[in-house]
Amino acid sequence: MAGGNWKCNGTKDFARNFTKDTLNKLKFDPKKVDVVVCPAALHIPSVLHHSKLAGSNVNVGAQNISLTGNGAYTGEFSCEMVKDIGLNWCLTGHSERRSLYGETDAHVALKTKLALGHGFSVIACIGEYLEEREAGKTRDVNER
Repeated sequence: MAGGNWKCNGTKDFARNFTKDTLNKLKFDPKKVDVVVCPAALHIPSVLHHSKLAGSNVNVGAQNISLTGNGAYTGEFSCEMVKDIGLNWCLTGHSERRSLYGETDAHVALKTKLALGHGFSVIACIGEYLEEREAGKTRDVNER
């Protein structure tokens, strides 16, 4: 699997042009490798539109999914919503979600289980903070 996460970056022009000029021109055997790009949520429709036009083999994924499902959860994206726009991939547990928004291993486990239950292929991010790496705790963190 090869993937790229746009994080909170890009413009509509970037989403359109990068998809047309770069993603759609990638040469790889989709039977041997999954290639996934996770744009910012606002840019997903543009990336989907331009990659489908060109018949791209690049998968588009969501950077996050909600634990809460559908309902009055402002700013969240449920698995059902993400599936409805045609995505089959998502990220869980990214370092910024952990460090800035307080997601724990338990949250990541629940999101991953929820996503898998909805048929997503999941990129479950695990990894240590810089302090943990410098203290030689990488293996312990990843095993946890």
